[in-house]
Amino acid sequence: MEKIDFTYLEVLSEDDEDFKAEFIETFETTYKSLTEKMENELAANDMDNLAKSAHQLKPSAKMIQLSCAETLEEIQHNPEKATSDSLAAIHAQCEDAVKQLKDWANL
Repeated sequence: MEKIDFTYLEVLSEDDEDFKAEFIETFETTYKSLTEKMENELAANDMDNLAKSAHQLKPSAKMIQLSCAETLEEIQHNPEKATSDSLAAIHAQCEDAVKQLKDWANL
C-alpha cells in the first residue's frame, strides 16, 4: 500500500469537511469511470483515446502524489505501452487511495 501525502490537500481544504467529502467523491467517480474507459480503449486498440483518458486522470493522481501518475504520463505519451496489468495496477492504487482519503476525512 502506497501512503498518501496529505500536505497539499490539507492546505487546499483549509479543514473544510464539505470540500474534503466533495474532493473524495469526485476523485472516486473520476478514477472509476476513467480506468474502466481505459480498459475498454485498450481492448479496442483505441490508442488515441487511451492517451486522452490517461491525461484526464493524471492530474488527480498527481495531486495526491500517487506513483501511478508516472504510469499515466507514460501511457499519455506512449499508449501502446499500456497493458491490462498496468491499468489494473492504476485502478488498485486509486481504490486504495480512496480508502486512505476517507480515513483522512473521517468519512
